[in-house]
Amino acid sequence: MTTEEPISFTGYWNAVDEAMLKLFAVDTTATGIGPDLIAAAQEVGRTPEDFAIWSGEKYGLNNYRRGGRL
Repeated sequence: MTTEEPISFTGYWNAVDEAMLKLFAVDTTATGIGPDLIAAAQEVGRTPEDFAIWSGEKYGLNNYRRGGRL
């Protein structure tokens, strides 16, 4: 059995930004998503991509993987 080392907060935030950029062409800075909200998502076990999708839906962002345009 292998155990993965927990991702650091900075690593998690970077992964959220990568997912946001991939899905919505914006990052957390552009959307105003702050560290408290990101930390809360990490604490409850959301994956960075799940958090990015949730954030995009909450803020009405166009999902470019699902046919949106740049």
